[in-house]
Amino acid sequence: MPYRSIIARPLFDKNRALPRMSWAPENLYNLWQRVSPDGPLRSETNFTRTSLTLFQQRWRAKRLSRGYHGDHIAEQKFERWYLPDALPSIHGASSTSTSTKTSKSRELGKMVAGRTREGGRAETERTKALLEKKSRTPIGTLLYREVERRLDVLMFRACFATSVWQARQLVVHRKVRVNGVVVNNPNVRLNPGDLFSVDPQAIPMLSKQVAEQGKKQKQVVETPAESLESSGDPTSETSADTEKSDSEIKPTSKSTSKDAYFTLPPYAAPHLFIPAYLEPNFKTCACVYVRHPTARPGYSEVPSPYDADAPNMKKRRHRWMSPERQTDRK
Repeated sequence: MPYRSIIARPLFDKNRALPRMSWAPENLYNLWQRVSPDGPLRSETNFTRTSLTLFQQRWRAKRLSRGYHGDHIAEQKFERWYLPDALPSIHGASSTSTSTKTSKSRELGKMVAGRTREGGRAETERTKALLEKKSRTPIGTLLYREVERRLDVLMFRACFATSVWQARQLVVHRKVRVNGVVVNNPNVRLNPGDLFSVDPQAIPMLSKQVAEQGKKQKQVVETPAESLESSGDPTSETSADTEKSDSEIKPTSKSTSKDAYFTLPPYAAPHLFIPAYLEPNFKTCACVYVRHPTARPGYSEVPSPYDADAPNMKKRRHRWMSPERQTDRK
């Protein structure tokens, strides 16, 4: 399938409802449709009860996950440069050793009528401990660990841009530095310890124009209530009071002209988080890429709208990491 530009694609179509790397209110609505328990499209990611074939399930899982992770990367480029050869192993020592066999035999010998001789735990407590012991590390999201190393994606993760496309635009316009060197290639992948910084004047959230637009919108919202109160007695005294208030506001605006501007986009609160592998400094608009994202039992550091151990993640992983696809890539 050929890659289409952003203008030709409906990114936030409510019918498709594909979550993207963006703070747009439309994207938040699509996230609610896919992730929320009350969402109308949440059942499409549940493959336990479905009439779809195995190929259709894997294709849908790939479509949903790729819609968020690296949607701006072409499919051929992703499979060639960003798809890892293998995922890290999460299994411990092999169970064929004599030590593990003896330990298992001892555990079986301790079980007497649903209880253990040493601790006296009930069967429910023992099964709960076994489930915790056998808990798997969600490595499905680590399939996109190379995508998380991209400069434009890291700028979005550090909250320097409201979308990955805005971050890409800042890089192309030479507003970003990596280790003190200006970079105009958003495909650059950072290594642990690299520092990237953004020109504060180029960030829309810190611009004066966006701040003035936000003030105008607030005034438009507040003026209807004020107009209803003043419509009862339209006299010259009200106009004189408004002139006095304007004259009082002007000197304060001059005194605060040197202050920094910051305008948070609407509905941006759910997206305001920093991954553990980044250390940003918002005073200098710089960030350090500390290390590669990892995973531990029950937690994955790669941000994703879907559960790291969900069925769609597993099927998406099997689609790309199957032996047939590995031989085709070689």
